[in-house]
Amino acid sequence: MVQEKDTQDISCTPEVNMIGTNLELITYLSSQPEGRYEVKPFEEKRSLNANALYWTGLTQLAKALRVSNACMHNQLLRKYGIPLIVDGQEVFAALPDTKETERQVDEDENNHFQATQQKTKSRRWYKMLKPSHDFTTSEMSRLIDGLADEMRECGLTPPQEETIRKAIEKYERTHNVPR
Repeated sequence: MVQEKDTQDISCTPEVNMIGTNLELITYLSSQPEGRYEVKPFEEKRSLNANALYWTGLTQLAKALRVSNACMHNQLLRKYGIPLIVDGQEVFAALPDTKETERQVDEDENNHFQATQQKTKSRRWYKMLKPSHDFTTSEMSRLIDGLADEMRECGLTPPQEETIRKAIEKYERTHNVPR
Protein backbone atom coordinates (compact mmCIF):
# COMPACT_ATOMS: atom_id res chain seq x y z
CA MET A 1 0.00 0.00 0.00
CA VAL A 2 1.50 3.34 -1.02
CA GLN A 3 1.31 5.97 1.71
CA GLU A 4 1.23 9.66 0.78
CA LYS A 5 2.22 12.57 2.95
CA ASP A 6 1.85 16.14 1.68
CA THR A 7 4.66 18.50 2.63
CA GLN A 8 6.20 21.68 1.30
CA ASP A 9 9.79 21.89 0.07
CA ILE A 10 11.93 25.02 0.17
CA SER A 11 10.60 26.31 -3.16
CA CYS A 12 7.02 25.91 -1.87
CA THR A 13 6.25 23.35 -4.55
CA PRO A 14 3.91 20.66 -3.20
CA GLU A 15 5.75 17.44 -2.45
CA VAL A 16 4.33 13.97 -1.95
CA ASN A 17 6.37 11.48 0.05
CA MET A 18 5.47 7.95 -0.99
CA ILE A 19 6.40 4.78 0.84
CA GLY A 20 5.75 1.42 -0.77
CA THR A 21 7.32 -1.43 -2.69
CA ASN A 22 8.94 -0.76 -6.04
CA LEU A 23 5.92 -2.23 -7.87
CA GLU A 24 3.47 -0.15 -5.83
CA LEU A 25 5.44 3.01 -6.59
CA ILE A 26 5.65 2.25 -10.32
CA THR A 27 1.89 1.65 -10.43
CA TYR A 28 1.24 4.87 -8.53
CA LEU A 29 3.62 6.96 -10.63
CA SER A 30 2.24 5.60 -13.91
CA SER A 31 -1.17 7.01 -12.94
CA GLN A 32 0.25 10.50 -12.26
CA PRO A 33 0.65 13.39 -14.71
CA GLU A 34 3.93 13.71 -16.60
CA GLY A 35 6.57 15.36 -14.43
CA ARG A 36 9.82 14.94 -12.53
CA TYR A 37 9.87 12.66 -9.50
CA GLU A 38 12.54 11.71 -6.99
CA VAL A 39 12.60 8.15 -5.69
CA LYS A 40 14.98 7.07 -2.96
CA PRO A 41 15.31 4.03 -0.71
CA PHE A 42 13.29 4.07 2.49
CA GLU A 43 15.32 4.07 5.71
CA GLU A 44 13.76 3.59 9.11
CA LYS A 45 14.39 6.40 11.58
CA ARG A 46 15.66 5.60 15.03
CA SER A 47 13.11 5.32 17.82
CA LEU A 48 12.71 7.77 20.68
CA ASN A 49 13.37 4.87 23.05
CA ALA A 50 16.78 4.36 21.44
CA ASN A 51 17.45 8.08 21.89
CA ALA A 52 16.49 8.00 25.58
CA LEU A 53 18.59 4.87 26.12
CA TYR A 54 21.59 6.53 24.47
CA TRP A 55 21.38 9.74 26.51
CA THR A 56 20.90 7.85 29.78
CA GLY A 57 24.05 5.81 29.16
CA LEU A 58 25.97 8.80 27.84
CA THR A 59 25.18 10.80 30.99
CA GLN A 60 26.46 7.96 33.20
CA LEU A 61 29.66 7.62 31.15
CA ALA A 62 30.28 11.38 31.05
CA LYS A 63 29.87 11.61 34.83
CA ALA A 64 32.28 8.70 35.39
CA LEU A 65 34.87 10.28 33.08
CA ARG A 66 34.25 13.78 34.51
CA VAL A 67 33.47 15.39 31.17
CA SER A 68 30.37 17.22 29.96
CA ASN A 69 27.59 15.42 28.12
CA ALA A 70 28.36 17.50 25.01
CA CYS A 71 32.03 16.49 25.11
CA MET A 72 31.13 12.82 25.60
CA HIS A 73 28.59 12.94 22.77
CA ASN A 74 31.16 14.47 20.42
CA GLN A 75 33.75 11.84 21.39
CA LEU A 76 31.27 9.04 20.68
CA LEU A 77 30.23 10.59 17.37
CA ARG A 78 33.89 10.79 16.33
CA LYS A 79 34.39 7.12 17.12
CA TYR A 80 31.02 5.61 16.10
CA GLY A 81 29.30 8.25 13.97
CA ILE A 82 29.46 9.01 10.28
CA PRO A 83 30.44 12.02 8.16
CA LEU A 84 27.86 14.62 7.24
CA ILE A 85 27.09 14.24 3.54
CA VAL A 86 25.60 17.09 1.49
CA ASP A 87 24.98 16.62 -2.24
CA GLY A 88 26.96 13.38 -2.11
CA GLN A 89 30.07 15.01 -0.61
CA GLU A 90 31.57 15.01 2.88
CA VAL A 91 31.48 18.46 4.48
CA PHE A 92 34.65 20.07 5.87
CA ALA A 93 35.31 23.31 7.72
CA ALA A 94 38.56 25.21 8.17
CA LEU A 95 38.73 26.49 11.75
CA PRO A 96 41.46 28.31 13.67
CA ASP A 97 44.18 25.89 14.78
CA THR A 98 44.07 26.82 18.46
CA LYS A 99 43.47 25.13 21.79
CA GLU A 100 40.40 27.33 22.26
CA THR A 101 38.90 26.04 19.00
CA GLU A 102 39.59 22.44 20.11
CA ARG A 103 37.77 23.16 23.38
CA GLN A 104 34.84 24.78 21.58
CA VAL A 105 34.61 21.86 19.13
CA ASP A 106 34.57 19.38 22.03
CA GLU A 107 31.76 21.28 23.77
CA ASP A 108 29.63 22.20 20.71
CA GLU A 109 26.12 20.81 21.12
CA ASN A 110 24.85 21.69 17.64
CA ASN A 111 27.73 21.01 15.27
CA HIS A 112 29.93 17.96 15.43
CA PHE A 113 33.49 18.04 14.10
CA GLN A 114 36.37 15.61 13.78
CA ALA A 115 39.87 17.08 13.38
CA THR A 116 41.83 15.97 10.33
CA GLN A 117 45.60 16.00 9.81
CA GLN A 118 45.28 18.74 7.18
CA LYS A 119 46.48 22.15 8.34
CA THR A 120 47.50 25.50 6.97
CA LYS A 121 49.62 28.04 8.81
CA SER A 122 46.77 29.11 11.11
CA ARG A 123 43.88 26.74 10.29
CA ARG A 124 43.01 23.08 10.74
CA TRP A 125 40.48 21.25 8.59
CA TYR A 126 37.66 19.50 10.43
CA LYS A 127 35.29 16.91 9.00
CA MET A 128 31.70 17.60 9.96
CA LEU A 129 29.76 14.68 11.44
CA LYS A 130 26.11 13.82 10.94
CA PRO A 131 24.04 14.84 13.99
CA SER A 132 22.59 11.86 15.85
CA HIS A 133 19.05 13.25 15.61
CA ASP A 134 19.27 12.53 11.87
CA PHE A 135 20.55 8.95 12.33
CA THR A 136 18.76 5.99 10.79
CA THR A 137 18.03 2.89 12.84
CA SER A 138 21.28 1.22 11.77
CA GLU A 139 23.38 4.31 12.52
CA MET A 140 21.80 4.72 15.96
CA SER A 141 22.32 1.01 16.65
CA ARG A 142 26.05 1.38 15.95
CA LEU A 143 26.24 4.43 18.24
CA ILE A 144 24.40 2.70 21.11
CA ASP A 145 26.49 -0.45 20.68
CA GLY A 146 29.66 1.67 20.83
CA LEU A 147 28.40 3.49 23.92
CA ALA A 148 27.71 0.16 25.63
CA ASP A 149 31.27 -1.02 24.81
CA GLU A 150 32.74 2.22 26.18
CA MET A 151 30.70 1.88 29.38
CA ARG A 152 31.85 -1.71 29.91
CA GLU A 153 35.49 -0.67 29.38
CA CYS A 154 35.02 1.83 32.22
CA GLY A 155 33.45 -0.80 34.47
CA LEU A 156 29.92 0.56 34.06
CA THR A 157 26.82 -1.47 33.25
CA PRO A 158 24.97 -0.01 30.29
CA PRO A 159 21.36 0.97 31.07
CA GLN A 160 18.90 -1.69 30.16
CA GLU A 161 21.64 -4.00 28.85
CA GLU A 162 18.99 -6.52 27.84
CA THR A 163 17.10 -3.84 25.90
CA ILE A 164 20.25 -2.94 23.98
CA ARG A 165 20.99 -6.60 23.22
CA LYS A 166 17.44 -7.23 22.00
CA ALA A 167 17.40 -4.06 19.89
CA ILE A 168 20.68 -5.00 18.21
CA GLU A 169 19.56 -8.59 17.63
CA LYS A 170 16.27 -7.40 16.14
CA TYR A 171 18.06 -4.99 13.87
CA GLU A 172 20.52 -7.68 12.75
CA ARG A 173 17.66 -10.12 12.03
CA THR A 174 15.55 -7.62 10.09
CA HIS A 175 18.48 -6.10 8.18
CA ASN A 176 20.73 -9.17 7.71
CA VAL A 177 23.69 -7.47 9.40
CA PRO A 178 26.74 -9.57 10.29
CA ARG A 179 28.03 -8.93 13.81
